[in-house]
Amino acid sequence: MTMENKLLLYTAVLRPILSFGRPVWRYAAKSNLKMLEMCQNKTIRMIVHGNMYMRNSDIYKALKLPTFKSYIKKLAIKFFDSLPLTNNYPILNLESYTPHDNTKRPRRILDSYNPP
Repeated sequence: MTMENKLLLYTAVLRPILSFGRPVWRYAAKSNLKMLEMCQNKTIRMIVHGNMYMRNSDIYKALKLPTFKSYIKKLAIKFFDSLPLTNNYPILNLESYTPHDNTKRPRRILDSYNPP
């Protein structure tokens, strides 16, 4: 199988499986996200037949793939931006969650995101 076909198989089948439930990962532990990112890195290395001396950033740049964290962030932003357009009334009636600044909270992926 060619590398292009393997990459297409990865982006069409495996990556959606890895990123299932992405909107709730905002509060996931760093270690859990790291395990998923390591799984993606191993898969990409197998696709390109990369050795341990190749940097992951170089592989992603050559394949024009986003990192797992940036991919999850993009999908979560898209999901939360589409929520006001839904016809699901319980979701529309939810209040937005804004934590107090004086409490200790785990680091989150979308902390820097400010919706328009």
